[in-house]
Amino acid sequence: MVGEKHGIAKGLGPRYGSTLRKKWAEVVGSARNSYVCDRCGARKVRRVSVGIWQCRKCGFKFAGQAYAPKAEG
Repeated sequence: MVGEKHGIAKGLGPRYGSTLRKKWAEVVGSARNSYVCDRCGARKVRRVSVGIWQCRKCGFKFAGQAYAPKAEG
């Protein structure tokens, strides 16, 4: 369909402009990803709050960056 939105930014509809919607979708998507735990090695680390990350397998809770557990690159 023409004008149909897909992905995480679909709830925003036509508001805020395409560039901002794409940037927002990238940031929120990375925050909602699962990451690898440094302690047990499982891909079960999820964001609890801004800068707070927790492994769902071993329960290891640690502080990291706001949208990713550690710096990329």
